[in-house]
Amino acid sequence: MAVERKQIFRFLRAVILPIFFGGFMALVFEPERYDAERVKGKNRIFFCGRTLAGADWWRNLYTLLLIISVSVLYAVFGGGWTTGNNPGLGIFLLVVTKVLVTMTISAWILAALSDPGIIPRSNTPPEDLPQDLPPGHVALKEVVINSVTVGLIYCGTCQIWRPPRSSHCRICDNCVEVFDHHCTWLGNCIGSRNYGWFYLFVLYTDLLAAFTLWGSILFLVGFSNETAAERGVSGVEGLNIILSETPASVVLVCAIICFIALLAFVPLLILHTRLIYANKTTKEHITKKSWENGKPYEEEEGCKHCGSVLCSERKESMVWKSYNPAAGDPESGKESDGVSDENGLVNDQAVVEVVVHGKNIVEEIPELARLPSNPQTLKVEPVRDQPPG
Repeated sequence: MAVERKQIFRFLRAVILPIFFGGFMALVFEPERYDAERVKGKNRIFFCGRTLAGADWWRNLYTLLLIISVSVLYAVFGGGWTTGNNPGLGIFLLVVTKVLVTMTISAWILAALSDPGIIPRSNTPPEDLPQDLPPGHVALKEVVINSVTVGLIYCGTCQIWRPPRSSHCRICDNCVEVFDHHCTWLGNCIGSRNYGWFYLFVLYTDLLAAFTLWGSILFLVGFSNETAAERGVSGVEGLNIILSETPASVVLVCAIICFIALLAFVPLLILHTRLIYANKTTKEHITKKSWENGKPYEEEEGCKHCGSVLCSERKESMVWKSYNPAAGDPESGKESDGVSDENGLVNDQAVVEVVVHGKNIVEEIPELARLPSNPQTLKVEPVRDQPPG
């Protein structure tokens, strides 16, 4: 499949350049501000509204500390010896690991401290919600999207009809558009707006762990053989000597941590590569979700969808202070005839577009939290437990 020049340019602009600087610049120069009035759940806003984290935001600090500490300890205790004995290889490993650290931390910032796609809550339930809803049941409303009939589940907490592929995160207590899962490593939900950064974070973490493990093994083997030759002992005894008499044990700990990280993150990378290729979310994969009447979003799979996930610019956040759903999408040239309320929701009969990885899947239907009344399309079904994220 031929790759268009425009797609290459978008990749450079949206992935390569921001991954070095975007995460760090977002903490200082981000012009947009998150609106605390629109974030009603347990998400936290930091840095004067520049960043938004999940309810368990403190977990991502452990991840950041682990990445930085392992990288620094390897460079201090292992990189110097390798550079002195093999300058070419040693400098190569140090440069590559430092570049990967920068890219990993930048992807971490963008994935952990940005809006995953939170859907603002409504102050009042929709008018078409059944008033006699039995306990333990959930309302389901059928609508037609892209000529496909789909069911929208009512969220009692957010008081909205959830768009297709969206779910309510029990940890962050917010509905997230195209909800994938809640990431423990990042302490944030993964959804339509930060999934690409999450994937790059996993990819760069794997590469960083692999190169650091490689450098650590070279150091331990080379230093132990050198010590064994100097003292006339075997290689195993030389390893015991450097571990007991030198800081080489620190490098060994770094190697073990990197090996464990690879055991955890390589399968994760393989899984999400398959999911991106198949245009599925983790939740859909776990629950074996199938669209019996057809998919309401664009049938985009394979390399084309991978390019959309990694190269498409993120859609505007619905919890930014500047977000005005009544203004419509400036790129599409469409305007809404509705008026937004204080939570940024559009009133009845407004035009709305739900974007999945940069692709519009809903056009010119009433705002999903204010769907028009049609008793014939309302259903009541037992509540189905959401699988853990």
